[in-house]
Amino acid sequence: MESTRFKQLKTQRGFTYSYFWSASSTSDKPVILFSHGFPSGSSMWRKQVPFFERLGYGLLVPDHLGYGNTDKPTDPNIYTGSGFAQDIVDILDTEGVKHVVAVDHDWGALPVSRLINYYPQRVSACVFLGGGYMASYAEGSHFLAHSAMTIEKFGYDAYAYMRFFVRPDAAEIIEKNIDAFIGLTHPKTKQLLEDHLCVEGGARAYIESNTVTELPAYMSQEDTEHLRTALLSGGMSAPLCWYKAMAEQVYAKDDAKISGAAAYIHQPLLFVAFPDDLLAVPSMGDAVHAKYAKGPVTRKELIGAAHCGAESHPDELNDILLEWLRSLE
Repeated sequence: MESTRFKQLKTQRGFTYSYFWSASSTSDKPVILFSHGFPSGSSMWRKQVPFFERLGYGLLVPDHLGYGNTDKPTDPNIYTGSGFAQDIVDILDTEGVKHVVAVDHDWGALPVSRLINYYPQRVSACVFLGGGYMASYAEGSHFLAHSAMTIEKFGYDAYAYMRFFVRPDAAEIIEKNIDAFIGLTHPKTKQLLEDHLCVEGGARAYIESNTVTELPAYMSQEDTEHLRTALLSGGMSAPLCWYKAMAEQVYAKDDAKISGAAAYIHQPLLFVAFPDDLLAVPSMGDAVHAKYAKGPVTRKELIGAAHCGAESHPDELNDILLEWLRSLE
């Protein structure tokens, strides 16, 4: 995505957002909102944007708070689901977009889920990649504190790395050893996650050792340099706030505003499971959709995909998305 095609807007909350915008070629083509996760920023959609733009779909691809040329506040209290949703609505209003088909991955599911909760009329359909819909966080508890339960459920500590990410010195350690961090979050083998990311203290030890491994084929030299530059120029303190807001109960307190009825999804939902994902386990998405999805649900699997499936299997994913989008027409 060319940087010249990004626009900027100061939202009602006072934050400047940077976002890629391409209007629909015809009135019957919906606008697709692509909502990125951690740590790739909007560039994670680099293989989806040109594909769907050529087909005439409208595209809104923001850099969320902490990423790209969007503001980077370092106070976790700013990172609220209701705030993210309001920021997106401000962009939609500015571009004259009534509603979107929302596609998300990783932490990108939080803004999309809250958009559904607070502004359901602005979401015509939704897609959850890898992980599922994010239901309201319950105040007083979060899964970072329950490693034993996680190990019992999955056979490994799926969230061990998060306990490092919320530490005060995590940003400094990652910035100092950025190549090790990129290799660990974009692993060539699942074994790397099992041995380090999903082991208590493993992420810290691996990154501090500055171990540099061969990256998977989908991370070209250009892609890697773009990610390295983006993370170092903006720093890691703001992106890590997405984790700290969870640990510090910011999400839970904010989610208390969601009414019971608003917690449910009535829009058509597509869940694309990544079978080899150790972090966003498909069964978790299945369980939450069985409970909260009241509209039609379509489930697909991206065979061979791990956590970064949108980047590693772009052609297969694009075909799945296109087939489903056309089924909605």
